[in-house]
Amino acid sequence: MSEGFTHKSGYIGIVGKPNAGKSTLLNYLVGQKLAITSPKPQTTRHRTLGILTTDDYQMVFIDTPGIHTPKDQLHQFMKQEVDTTLDDVDVVLFLADPTSPPDEDDLLALEYLKKQKKPAVFAFNKSDMKSTPNTELYGDILDRFPVIHISALRGTGCDELLDKILNLLPAGPKYFDEETVTDRSERFIVSELIREQIYNLFEKEIPYSVAVVTEEVKDRGDGMTYIQATIHVEKDSQKGIIIGSGGRMLKKIGQQARADIEEMLGTKVYLELWVKVKKNWRRDNSLLHQLGMDIIKKK
Repeated sequence: MSEGFTHKSGYIGIVGKPNAGKSTLLNYLVGQKLAITSPKPQTTRHRTLGILTTDDYQMVFIDTPGIHTPKDQLHQFMKQEVDTTLDDVDVVLFLADPTSPPDEDDLLALEYLKKQKKPAVFAFNKSDMKSTPNTELYGDILDRFPVIHISALRGTGCDELLDKILNLLPAGPKYFDEETVTDRSERFIVSELIREQIYNLFEKEIPYSVAVVTEEVKDRGDGMTYIQATIHVEKDSQKGIIIGSGGRMLKKIGQQARADIEEMLGTKVYLELWVKVKKNWRRDNSLLHQLGMDIIKKK
C-alpha cells in the first residue's frame, strides 16, 4: 500500500493517565481547540481526532480518555475508547505527568505501554514546571522508546516531538483533505464546550454526573446561530445545583460556553440550555446508548 509514496501519514494515539495533558497537547499540535481541558481528572470521555496536514505528511492524532480502573459503565466505555485506539494506530504517544506523585493510575498506564508492540514515543509533559521525573517508576521502558521532555501548554519541545513521530510513520496517502482538522461534528464540540464550563464551575461529583447533548443547531441568518442543548444529571438535587438560585448558575454556564462556541462557529450564538434528570445514567447501558456511548461486548 505504501509503495511509491514519498508522503508520510498515519494515526497516532495519545495515551496516559488522567490529567497528563493529552487534550492540551492535541489542541496545541493542530492549532485550535478541539478537545476540552480541565484541571480535574477524567475530563475526556470520547476519542477525538485532530488532523495535522503539511505538504510532506499527515498526522492523525487521537486524544483518548485517561487510563484508569473502570468503576461503572461510563468508565468502561472510556476504557474501551483507549483499547480501540491502541488497536488502530500506527504510533503510540505516551504522555506522562512527572509533577504528581506516582499512583495506581500511573502503574495501570505503564502496563498498557509495556504490552505495546507498536512504535511509540515517550513524552514527559509539563517540563515548564521544572519537575524531576521519577525515572525509577518507568524503568527499562525509557530504554525501549524515544524519550522527550515537552510542555503541551507552552509548546516547548513539540517540534522535536513531531520529528520523532515522523521518523516512525509509514509512507502513505492523505486520509483527509487539507481543510479537515477533526472527525467530530459541530454538535459534538458544542456539547463538549458546555460540559467544559460545568467542570470549571462545579466541584465534587457534579462534573462527573453530567452529560450534555446538543439537540439543535440552526442558522437564523444575520450572523446568528440558535443552539438548544440539554444537560443531563443523575439526581434531582444535582439539577437544582446546576440551575442555581433563580437560574444563576445555568445562566453562567451559558455565558461562558457561548464565548467559545461563538469563536468556533464565527457567528453570534443564542444558546438555550435545559436540565433533565436521567437517574444513574453512568450505570445504565441503554441510557449510555442514547448519549452516544455504546459499550461493545467482545465476542
